[in-house]
Amino acid sequence: MISSRGEFERLVLPLQDDLYHAALALTRREADALDLVQEALLKAWKRASSFNRGDHLKAWLFTILRNTYLDVCRARRLEPVALDPAVDEAPAPVPTGEALPDDLLRSLRTLSPSHQLLLLLCDVEGLSYRQIAEVMGIPMGSVMSGLHHARGNLREKIPTPKSQ
Repeated sequence: MISSRGEFERLVLPLQDDLYHAALALTRREADALDLVQEALLKAWKRASSFNRGDHLKAWLFTILRNTYLDVCRARRLEPVALDPAVDEAPAPVPTGEALPDDLLRSLRTLSPSHQLLLLLCDVEGLSYRQIAEVMGIPMGSVMSGLHHARGNLREKIPTPKSQ
């Protein structure tokens, strides 16, 4: 349970950038991603007393972000991006100005939103397969196969260094 505003800010606010990257993969637009994160953080604050210390904070926040995204899509009558990695979608933007090599950023930009989100949640945020399945609302087998395909696609797209 998060019982005070100070505790909420100390625990949750450092994760804003992580939430933004996931929101950008979902919304595909920077302004929409910022709005989504703000709305999700507001919902998290309102539900802070329901957070159990034994739960994984990032998984809890990413689940709120996903549910907020789906709520926004329903309210605006928009079709959400498919969170199932088996669905082939157009590439989503990757934030620029990151500490990643240009060739890696270009390669990430070619992946579908669900594949970008899978890689972000697993390889950057360190969530377990079970947590990712809960966050994305998909079976754990889809997480594992989606990660396999995302990593394979990324490997194919990253230029290999030329040997001398």
